[in-house]
Amino acid sequence: MPTDPTQTAPERNRYFYGLMMDAERFSRDQTYFNGKRQLLNRFVIGAGVVGGLGLTLDATTKVLTLQPGLGIDGAGREILVPAAVPVDLTNTTDSQGKPTGAIPAGSTVLLSLAYAEQGTDPVPVLVPDCENPCNCAPCTTEEGFVVVVTVTTKPAPTPYDCSSGSFPLPPGPALNTAIADALTLNYSAAPADASIPLGRFTLPDGPLDAVSDRPLVYDNTLLYRMIICLAQQVSKTSADTLTYVSGDNQTAPAGQALANPLVVSLVDSTGKPVTGGSPPTFTVTAGGGSFGAVTNPSPGQYEAVWTLGAAGPQTATAQSTQSSLTVTFNATAQ
Repeated sequence: MPTDPTQTAPERNRYFYGLMMDAERFSRDQTYFNGKRQLLNRFVIGAGVVGGLGLTLDATTKVLTLQPGLGIDGAGREILVPAAVPVDLTNTTDSQGKPTGAIPAGSTVLLSLAYAEQGTDPVPVLVPDCENPCNCAPCTTEEGFVVVVTVTTKPAPTPYDCSSGSFPLPPGPALNTAIADALTLNYSAAPADASIPLGRFTLPDGPLDAVSDRPLVYDNTLLYRMIICLAQQVSKTSADTLTYVSGDNQTAPAGQALANPLVVSLVDSTGKPVTGGSPPTFTVTAGGGSFGAVTNPSPGQYEAVWTLGAAGPQTATAQSTQSSLTVTFNATAQ
């Protein structure tokens, strides 16, 4: 079966009365439908972990176990792990999961899940040919998997961020062009290594990182939950907002108060001062020091005097129970 249906034009059987069906024609049907499904998996659903496939480490026995789950590899093939399996951490493997050598002590290994097929259910071959010269041949293809273990020196990937640059808003031709350009670049051949990275482990005792390397497939339920959470966060930020007014980047001798207070304001969605509720709290987050009482010199505006700690950079934040946003201040103690 081709690993990348994008490299050839799809072909399916054209049936007509009197067409003789043989193994080659039945195989063509399987190749056609599998290839179309793999294309949809790759370009519509995406490659990665669909569900499950967790990695757990027994603290006593130091046995690493791959939990049941489902994934889609880089070629669009589904990989099902039906039951928990232990992972051998004594040897590295090749791309087919076969041992290639002992793992050096203290190494960090990358664990990946790779698609693997094998023939099962041998039956008698009634008419031997070049492909099946023996008396028996498997009549079933089992779609299995292997765990690939490789030594890695590369750092764990950084979390996702916005890779689209500036997003043209409001919606219009510029936004449509940006999305069209992104989709144009999205069409590519299947990767040479189509396996699914699941995590990394540093021998002999860890740590185990089963998050940073693994790509994720976001199903409709998960996407809906994320949209709800995003909507809740947007509704919070569109309500009362804590904003910076003044007091950042001041300098004073260590142990003394800054010349000017730190000032923030609390406004509603229309920009009007919020006069009700509790005042914001000012907290030192780095460098030490302390704050005096929070005062309210004008409607919606709050300030506090910061006495610095030991010499060096200092950081503080202002936070309000009425806003999901915080304001960060920096200072230097001499």
